[in-house]
Amino acid sequence: MQTERRQCAEHGGYAAKSVLRGVWTGCPACRKLEAADEMAAYAETLRREAMRDALEKRIGRSGIAPRFRNCRIENYAVSDSIPGMARAKAAAAEYAANFADVLQTGRSMIFSGRRGTGKNHLACGIAREVIAAGKSALVITVGDMLRTVKDSFGGGGGEAGAVGIFVKPDLLVLDEFGAGSLSETDGRILFSVVNARYERLMPMLVLTNLTAEAFRENTDARIRDRLRDGGGKLIPFDWESYRA
Repeated sequence: MQTERRQCAEHGGYAAKSVLRGVWTGCPACRKLEAADEMAAYAETLRREAMRDALEKRIGRSGIAPRFRNCRIENYAVSDSIPGMARAKAAAAEYAANFADVLQTGRSMIFSGRRGTGKNHLACGIAREVIAAGKSALVITVGDMLRTVKDSFGGGGGEAGAVGIFVKPDLLVLDEFGAGSLSETDGRILFSVVNARYERLMPMLVLTNLTAEAFRENTDARIRDRLRDGGGKLIPFDWESYRA
């Protein structure tokens, strides 16, 4: 093996070795730096993959249905002919971007309107951003929430423990709000959850197929007032379904 002295502009002289015909080893100090950079880049790749995997697991536990896992605020398509779509998207983006402030005030929001207008898309997009920011979110229908609480009757944790499940997340997304009539027990449970979150400044995002007028007329005034307190807005989704 041949050796000769060569000069590195950065690190000075070094002994180069001929490993193959016409192929010489480079500066060992440069190679060490390159190896360190490669290891750092590899470690960063592993870190990002671990963070992505952890995020996906948290999203999986959030109740976001597989159909809506790829729904993001930015990929919610709006039509130039329907100004309300852009306003709804902007409201969702503002809510998610300022969620730290939302947590200080407990400001809730209501998405009201027809099926197939993108309420779930934007709601799941908000929940995803909340989770990505290190907070917790739970997406559930009102019916499933009520069944969960009622199934706890007679159990060790009792109703209070079951209600606590829905008070704990930083953001609670309640879908199918106002779908069907509620029994006295159902109404009491729903108020218990809403009131417990309200008292703790824990925001809620409510999705309803009712119009704004029907929501006002058919929702318990105590619940409605708590959702609107602190600047809570009702966002109308009053265009035709794009599922049709």
